[in-house]
Formats: sequence, C-alpha cells, structure tokens
Amino acid sequence: MRNKTALLFLAPLMVIFAMSCGSGGGIGGIGTGASVSLDDEWQLGNQMAAQVESQVKIVHDPVAEGYVARVGERIHAATPLANRPFTYHIVDDPSVNAFSIPGGHVYVNTGLLAQADRVDMLAGVLAHETAHVVARHVIKQVEQQQAIGAIGSILLGQNPGALQQIVAGVIAGGAMARFSRADEKEADDLGLQYMATAGYDPHGMLDMFQKLLSLEKGRPGAVERFFQDHPLTQDRINDIQNRINKMGNPTGIVDDPAYQDARRRVM
Repeated sequence: MRNKTALLFLAPLMVIFAMSCGSGGGIGGIGTGASVSLDDEWQLGNQMAAQVESQVKIVHDPVAEGYVARVGERIHAATPLANRPFTYHIVDDPSVNAFSIPGGHVYVNTGLLAQADRVDMLAGVLAHETAHVVARHVIKQVEQQQAIGAIGSILLGQNPGALQQIVAGVIAGGAMARFSRADEKEADDLGLQYMATAGYDPHGMLDMFQKLLSLEKGRPGAVERFFQDHPLTQDRINDIQNRINKMGNPTGIVDDPAYQDARRRVM
C-alpha cells in the first residue's frame, strides 16, 4: 500500500521535471520547500540519478560531455544555489528532449543537441532546466499534495520499486506533464537571467524554442517528446522576447567553434 501511495502522489510530480515546471519560487528564485531540507533533496536527487543512469545510455565522450558540463557550470554559478553540486550529462537518445531531477542533475539528449545549432541555444535549454532545480518545483508540488511522507520513505530506502517507476516516468515523459503558462514563465524568466549573467546571449533561448515550435508546425510529431514535456506556444515565445526586452536586450556569447566540435562528436 505504501508503494502504491508513493507512486500515486509522486509519479505526476517527478515527471514534470522532464522539461516542465511546478509552481512559483521564493526569494532569489528558490522555492520555499520548507518541509524538505536541501540536504534531503540532494540525497533524493542522487538516488534518482543512480536510477536514471541505469535506465539510459549516458554519453561518455570526454570532449562532448566536458563541454556541456562547462556550459552548465557557468550557468549554475550564476544561481543562488551555486554552492550546491550540479551535474550535466548527455543522453544517447535521438529524440528531442532534456530533463532535470531534484538535487541538481540535468540531462540533455543527443537529439536536442542536433537541433541546438549554436551554443547560446544549448545554454537556453540548460538554463531553463537549471531554473527548475533552483526553484525546487518538484518539492513544492510534493508539499502541495501533502506527500512529504512518500519522499521520506524513499529516502529511508523503503520504496525502491517506486523510485524505479518514478525515474522511468521522468525519462519517458508523460501525459501528466502539463503545467500552466505561469509555471513555465518562471523557469523561462529565471533561465534568461542565469544565462545572461553567465555571459550567454539570452536570445539563444528564444531562438531554440522558436525553432522547435516551427519544426512541430511544419512536421507534426518531429519533436513530440519535447512537446509532451514542455507545453510551448507562440504566446510563450512572445513572453520570452518581452522579458529579454525588459532586461535591456543584452548580448553575449552566441557560438563557439569548440561547441561545434563537441556537437559533431555525438550527432
């Protein structure tokens, strides 16, 4: 019964980290998450990351993985959680998708790298995912569902089956990963701020999302996995443009030959 209850509450909550968001953040963009400490969240994330790496094929090319990790770390250093460990990995999967889980673990598929023509476009995705973690969206959703006990049972090692199924749902994406424009806007806004502070041109996020929306319109189903996990509309893209305008239309790094080299190695 405990396993069933944990899945009932947590499956739709953890799945949202497959490139989607929960409710808004608190001071400095960090979600309240008062019922779960950061230490416990990072412990939960490490357990989930071990399951992720048992269910997907992680790219271990040192050049490509190292480059993505360096971009991610520049963004992570611009966040209020810069003192917490974050990891950035490439998943060998041709579907266009990226996801993150609690505790600072961010994953980007090779299929998404194939569509990220420039490093600022990759930075936009990594910044968005990093913002999910910083805002502690999953933990806040768990609080709203009063499912703190389910997290506790996983942390105590009492729900290994539930943990495996939760991670499988995160990787696959799912119909339950649907969130409001306000939820997505928070991650967009925070991500734009982080990537600009890290020195990347925030227009990269705008161009990345616009490209994927155009792909979906021209070839329905071409980026189905991505759209399952991140509802994307022209209105949302317009909101990103407006946010960039309010930031003073900043510029920064757009592309890098080293990124193109890294990208070719995994495409």
